[in-house]
Amino acid sequence: MAQKLPVKDVLAALDMNAKNIYNELDDSEKKQVAFWLLNRYMASVQGNREKQELAVFKTNEYYNKNYNEIQSKHKNLLWQLLCISGNTGKIEYHPWIGFKKKGSSNNNIKTLEKLYPNMKQDELELLATMYTTKEIKEIVEQTNI
Repeated sequence: MAQKLPVKDVLAALDMNAKNIYNELDDSEKKQVAFWLLNRYMASVQGNREKQELAVFKTNEYYNKNYNEIQSKHKNLLWQLLCISGNTGKIEYHPWIGFKKKGSSNNNIKTLEKLYPNMKQDELELLATMYTTKEIKEIVEQTNI
């Protein structure tokens, strides 16, 4: 079994425009390359506003534009597009930007469970996304629960 590929080294290769690296990986290493993860890293770079905007622009223009059409068939092309997106000629720091968390949706789901005890969990979660916290509070006030 091949060693785990360090994300830091993969990002450095992308920054240095190492387009042939993906071809040099064996099959088990290629399976470790998570293109969706690399996309998130390449779109964020530490620096001034202009540098950050350029990273987002290049990633969107070169990599994201046709991702759905080429994702399953052309992994090497995805690698090359990421190289173009991150090609700065020097190793950059790419901070992780996490997903947005909905703080009050968990409370909303609990409230909706009380209102609709027979509803399934996935239906409650969907309903919680459809209503704001304020709207749910109004429903509670109207139903006197």
